[in-house]
Amino acid sequence: MTVQAIRPAGAGHETGAVLAACGVIVLLATLTIVLRTTSAPVSQIQAGQIDARHGLTAAEQGVYADLLVAAEEIGFAQTPPEVSDLAEQMIPPFVVDAATDRRGGHNWQRVQQGPVVAYIGVTQAPSTAGSMLLRLTQAPDSAVKIEQQGSQAQVWLYKTTAPQRRYPQH
Repeated sequence: MTVQAIRPAGAGHETGAVLAACGVIVLLATLTIVLRTTSAPVSQIQAGQIDARHGLTAAEQGVYADLLVAAEEIGFAQTPPEVSDLAEQMIPPFVVDAATDRRGGHNWQRVQQGPVVAYIGVTQAPSTAGSMLLRLTQAPDSAVKIEQQGSQAQVWLYKTTAPQRRYPQH
């Protein structure tokens, strides 16, 4: 009887080829990521502005976000609604709910002078949040115009350490 020894197929060569293919794939993926990555432009804020992400307290960020959404809702109205109408429609921050006290307990008032409509929120807890103002400019057709680019809605902040007892005089 004849015994013939058969050597196994070149597993070492296959492993090397698979590792080389994986290396090429990783190299191409890395190269693609590096070449396609663009840097985001850094916008500079003006001296009288603050960055809403870092310059506001958590309560102020909540009221700020609510005011931007409310500006869109107000933009759908034919005429700027009163604060009581916004509260009836459950539009924050004008509605008094569980979050009101945690966000500074603002008392809201609507003031209109010509084409400018302002919703003034005087804080009752200045250590939690400052007083806020939502300023909207009306379009000529008497509807409040809110656009994404060049928005005519502005949110202003007034920080003080003493509680405000009354609305500012206009």
